[in-house]
Amino acid sequence: MYQNNILRAQEMLNKLNAKKSFLSVSRLLLVLTAAYLFYLMVYQRNGSIGFWILLVLIVFVISVNYYSKITARYEYYKALKDINEEELAFLEGKHQFQNGEEFLDPKHAFSYDLDLFGKGSVFEFINRTGTSLGKQQLAFDLQQIPHKSKIEQRQETVKELTQKLEFRQQFQTLARLAKTSEYEDAAIKKWAGTISEKPGRIFTIAAILIPFLFFASLIVLILDLHSMAMRWTTFFFTINLMMSGMTMKFITSEIGRSDKIGHSLQQYSRMIQLFESENFQSTELQSLQKSLKVDNKTATKTVNQLAALFEKLNTVANLFVFILFNGTFQYHFWVHKQLLQWKYYNQQYLWQWIEMIGKVESLNSFANFAYNNPDYQYAAISDEELYFKQLGHPLIDKNKRVRNDIDFSSHSFFILTGSNMSGKSTFLRTVGINLVLCYAGAPIDVVKASVSPLPLWVSMRLTDSLSEGESYFFAEVKRLKDIVSEAEKQVVFVLLDEILKGTNSDDKKSGTVGVIKKLNEFDVKGIIATHDLEVCQVTKDYPSTMANKRFEVEIVDDELQFDYRLKEGICQNKNATFIMEKMNII
Repeated sequence: MYQNNILRAQEMLNKLNAKKSFLSVSRLLLVLTAAYLFYLMVYQRNGSIGFWILLVLIVFVISVNYYSKITARYEYYKALKDINEEELAFLEGKHQFQNGEEFLDPKHAFSYDLDLFGKGSVFEFINRTGTSLGKQQLAFDLQQIPHKSKIEQRQETVKELTQKLEFRQQFQTLARLAKTSEYEDAAIKKWAGTISEKPGRIFTIAAILIPFLFFASLIVLILDLHSMAMRWTTFFFTINLMMSGMTMKFITSEIGRSDKIGHSLQQYSRMIQLFESENFQSTELQSLQKSLKVDNKTATKTVNQLAALFEKLNTVANLFVFILFNGTFQYHFWVHKQLLQWKYYNQQYLWQWIEMIGKVESLNSFANFAYNNPDYQYAAISDEELYFKQLGHPLIDKNKRVRNDIDFSSHSFFILTGSNMSGKSTFLRTVGINLVLCYAGAPIDVVKASVSPLPLWVSMRLTDSLSEGESYFFAEVKRLKDIVSEAEKQVVFVLLDEILKGTNSDDKKSGTVGVIKKLNEFDVKGIIATHDLEVCQVTKDYPSTMANKRFEVEIVDDELQFDYRLKEGICQNKNATFIMEKMNII
């Protein structure tokens, strides 16, 4: 499908490029023709040629406008082609999407430890957003744990959007062409959330009376009815400009320091229009569509009106427009008045409509992930059950991926052991990342799964903080305290990897056992990975809730062999000494 889309897009680009070339030559010929006719008119002193010059110039203006439209279409299909080429490259293992490193947060319950953001992250793998709105919404969705009904609703939405490739790519193309920034979004949000200062009634009276007097004196001047007409006209023209200057403080407070709000709103309007016109069946998408209609008015039309008003207000920076239009009828005062009326009736809905764009972009990203992985399955969402059959890590190459089963039905907590590089940390992340994707409503690499939306807490890659004077050990203890505190309130799911690394072996062992026992008191579900085999003995005290799992390594023909298969029991083999001997360290 991606290859077919590339071919179709290239075909359109070829046609549009031919039209652009023709129009470029045509515009040059029209200019030369107009210049030649002007020469003839002057040389022959034939005023009738002026009519033909005017006609040529009209055709030239029409061709310029048409060229602009063709160029816009060309840019659209160019972006559409790029999107499909990027997807093909992605399927070949070349990731080139924004990785969301700005969302890295070491204090988050699970996102930092599971590598949701940054180079080679889940975000980079899934992200297909083109605006800052979409990027922020996708980051938000990846870090939330909704309730059961919300996840099921989201799954329904993602399933529907997965089948709507054309809509998704059109929306993605418009988002890419929008070229909006967080700065403009912040300006729009701030404007939508503030109350505007209105000019006093005297300004309105002056905006009616003085232009009336100006035009009256202008008529007198044209008809030559009074010798003072020129002075009156100049006087009222000047007063109009003075009044316009006095209203500038109200205008600048509305448009702020950003002169691109109008452009951003125009681009967002195109995306809203596309979404409004699409036919959806899922509850979430239909609800979003309904939110775009207020008093039988569509969001597209209303946002377009606002965009046009901002564009008109921005002409205050054009000296010619300011003097001519304000000197005659105080143009910008009336535009400002229209803007205030728009704000009065629609202010409460504007940011809601704009936010919708980010929500759709995030949903499209998950749908694109599902489309690229048609063999993935959606987990059943349960109040209690939690298991995965043949679970794989979505970021590992499918040809190298090893899938394992894990079931928390008979035992709620597992102690995982294994030698170095045997796959313990990777498996913890496999479980964690797939839980995150399930919570977001996406399918996962599994044969069958059932997931309970439990709060997720992970401790895998904490760092020390020099700025806060905090050691690695203290940072880890703080994370464990947060986990225990949360477990006291509700059932949580935890993934712990070799905790208490910052202390001696005796402290580490006793501390780890203490943490496991404490978590068991609160009916916590999860997995803890450890190298300390003595820790595994704690399962004997809690046979109904705890069990041991292991990854093994074999030494065959003086080489290490990893199968990455999850097995029952405690790890039997070690490899640290063997590896150091092979590397001539010892």
